[in-house]
Amino acid sequence: MKKNYLLTGLIASTVILFASNALASSASTIFGDTTGTLVTYDNASGAYPVITAILSQPVVGTLDGYTYTKWAMFAADSTGSLDVYGALPGTTSFTPAVGDAISVSGTYSPYDQIPELATLTSLNLFSTGNAVSSPGVSTIPTLTASGTGLIPESLAGYLVTLDDVSLYTDSAATIPVSGNFATHANVTLYAKDGSGNIIEVYDWASSYSVDGAMGGTPIPTGTVDITGFVDQSGTYPVELVPMSITPEPTTLSLCGAGALLALIFRLRRKA
Repeated sequence: MKKNYLLTGLIASTVILFASNALASSASTIFGDTTGTLVTYDNASGAYPVITAILSQPVVGTLDGYTYTKWAMFAADSTGSLDVYGALPGTTSFTPAVGDAISVSGTYSPYDQIPELATLTSLNLFSTGNAVSSPGVSTIPTLTASGTGLIPESLAGYLVTLDDVSLYTDSAATIPVSGNFATHANVTLYAKDGSGNIIEVYDWASSYSVDGAMGGTPIPTGTVDITGFVDQSGTYPVELVPMSITPEPTTLSLCGAGALLALIFRLRRKA
């Protein structure tokens, strides 16, 4: 188990706070700070960071047997993206949502190469409903290229999507998945593309409520699209933490459709 959450109440949505900070930094500037540095992620890039994804948030009671009391959300400016992680500061007067432009202060605390801002001391809202781009489509070789080295800033802290991959239970990707996601457990699967490239898919239910919500639901079989983010720890390979796994729609090729229509026509003539 990597991170755990303790139970607290939900934060009610109210009015907007306004703030300014002379020590404002952009994402790219913060990436150069040492772990433990107190920083403010603000409008140094020329625009306030915008929340692009909610990875985890508090829930009432338990979900999949876990208690979730902290927030994990990606916020990006024009220079990069950070994971804003932790309980909301007591002065926060809004409920975070995708599209919110924010200013946030806390401690720079990278975790598994996820560029993270934790132990939050202030979180201010400046506007809502800002446009958020869809996750970029990537490939397994691109995601795993860094090996045990540094994940590129162009990938760290961003959602990415793998298209047309299949899920397996073993690292050699020979045993297709079946059944449901385990409950109250982190689940390790493996995705393989049409060229035989493989990446570990780590359903991190103990840390992210989005993954916790998968517990007990059917594991998608066949060809799927996976949207998530990459992380890497120690000597382990890069893994993809899924935020959604969507089955590819079944389509009928034009040739197949033509053959089916021809068969129906012949059967009708015989009738």
